[in-house]
Amino acid sequence: MITEIINGGSSLRLISDGSPKFILKNQIREVEIVRDTIIKIDIGQGTLYNVFVDQLEVTNPASANVGELRDKIMEMLQTASATGLATELKQTEGNAEIVNIKNSVNDMKDKVNALNDKLFFEPKQIDEANANVVYKGFANPGAKNADAVWAIQKVTNNKNVLTYQWAGGDKNFDKVWDNRKALVYS
Repeated sequence: MITEIINGGSSLRLISDGSPKFILKNQIREVEIVRDTIIKIDIGQGTLYNVFVDQLEVTNPASANVGELRDKIMEMLQTASATGLATELKQTEGNAEIVNIKNSVNDMKDKVNALNDKLFFEPKQIDEANANVVYKGFANPGAKNADAVWAIQKVTNNKNVLTYQWAGGDKNFDKVWDNRKALVYS
């Protein structure tokens, strides 16, 4: 019978002839040598529930004698760097990840707020120089008239029939307010 003992973070995985058995580390009360090559892993549930391992059958971790295998098992129980166990480094990494997530959420919030401002509640600029044509410019506050950050609507009054058209045929924020009269509307 070939046996492997693998540190699984919060548990030990014992694999005997391909069949795994998991022992939670917090259940293990004692690891002791009981005979020449036999180690007992006491899980605190009585004699019938203890796990016995023959050092001669254990291929992983490799050990020269039963005492060395016992010590390696004890190291697995004590090591804080195993996967799944909390460490200061993992907590620091987790905190850094939380900060990254928080920053991403704040960035998304800013973008949503910027979009909310662009949802055409009120135009930022209105040109009513012609009685029959009104241009309405929508952009973020502080947008410059020469920047391609505007959505421009043209309202035409033809014998009291109002026609609403958008520069470029869309509401995209990629037009220049200063060019409003030369743009194509549909």
